[in-house]
Amino acid sequence: MGRKRSKRPAGWRDVNGRWVRTLGGYGARIRLFQKRPGGTLFRDVWIPKLGIDRKALGTTERDVAERLANELLAALLTQGKTRAQGGLTLVDLWTRFSRECVEWRDDATSTRRDDERRALVLLAHFGDDCDVRSLTPNDVAVFAARRRAGGIEFVDRRGEETTTRAVRSRAVECDVKLLRAMLRWATTVRVQRGARRLLDANPLDGLKLEREKNPRRPVATWERFEKTRAAIGELRDAEEQGDDRLRWVLVDLALVIVEATGRRIGSVRRLEWPDLDLTSARIRWRAAADKKRKEWWTPITPALVDEVKRARAAIAELAGLQAVNAGPVFFATTDHSRSVDRDTLNSWLEKAEKRAKLDRLEGGLWHPYRRKWATERKHHPLKDVAAAAGWKDVNTLLTCYTAADDETVLAVMAEPRKVRDAQAVNSDRN
Repeated sequence: MGRKRSKRPAGWRDVNGRWVRTLGGYGARIRLFQKRPGGTLFRDVWIPKLGIDRKALGTTERDVAERLANELLAALLTQGKTRAQGGLTLVDLWTRFSRECVEWRDDATSTRRDDERRALVLLAHFGDDCDVRSLTPNDVAVFAARRRAGGIEFVDRRGEETTTRAVRSRAVECDVKLLRAMLRWATTVRVQRGARRLLDANPLDGLKLEREKNPRRPVATWERFEKTRAAIGELRDAEEQGDDRLRWVLVDLALVIVEATGRRIGSVRRLEWPDLDLTSARIRWRAAADKKRKEWWTPITPALVDEVKRARAAIAELAGLQAVNAGPVFFATTDHSRSVDRDTLNSWLEKAEKRAKLDRLEGGLWHPYRRKWATERKHHPLKDVAAAAGWKDVNTLLTCYTAADDETVLAVMAEPRKVRDAQAVNSDRN
């Protein structure tokens, strides 16, 4: 006769000053616990074939943690019932997509982080237990209206309750694109090597996305660039400490490279000194820092080579080094071994633009210089422009980056050639 299994004590237990509690039963169990006395409460959930999913609940209050756990437990039980009926819930789809979709996992970390937040908003609106097979274009239209208006309450990645703000159509389009990508992926995944797929058909196949009628795509100007550089110089000269002066040298070099190459700030920020081949006058853009995970080598102008040399000498002097030939070009002032984070670099540029008394460009900080670069070169072959600044898709370059400008439009309007009748042309020839 087997040994009788002892029952777990009900309610919260104090284990060496840390609160612990288990909710649910076999197949749907949640464990609440503290890692240290008085610390934040965590929850553990066992996910079949995937293991333990652990998350901080962002609270030290046991009643709040218990409420969140009970909500999750109810969702788990509903999911189990739906799975038994052959359905596919939205939370199950997102869990599998985020863990198994190779293309999505190959995206940049920032892109995946944005998608994770979008998934939380989708789950908050449609519900974790929403059977995706039942989705209709009308459901998406309702979501779009609610998303634009704001007010969708959800728990973010840190476990904090938050509410969406009012957004434009572009944000809604990105949310729906993620949902459609998940559904398309589900139609390609076979279940346990059988003939059946995770989703037999895409319920939103043929859905037309609502496009932003007036997208915000500001284009920087040469005058803005010069005024910002002048303001950076003033801020640098006003600093007394070497580290304080150093940050203005860094942001100035970043601005110069962005303006000269048209590259994304994410790629520029993570440049390392070996990537700058000043002897051959070219730059290597590493795949790890590229949005599309592609490595590029591009030639650069002698003027940019001179700018980089001057900046490197200034960086070495301010950092107290004989020379800088290794490590990040744009390093954190507190740790020279790692790249400066984007928020810090943004704050430096914003301060310089404020010093220059420039109006803030709605819809971009660094990216308007990428559009400026593309617009200035629209008379060159598209393939060469795309290769120079790292566009794999020429259509994206044309649609989102190359802008009409007054000088070119005036040249079009002033075109002297006239379309004439053939008889009149022959008469003039005779």
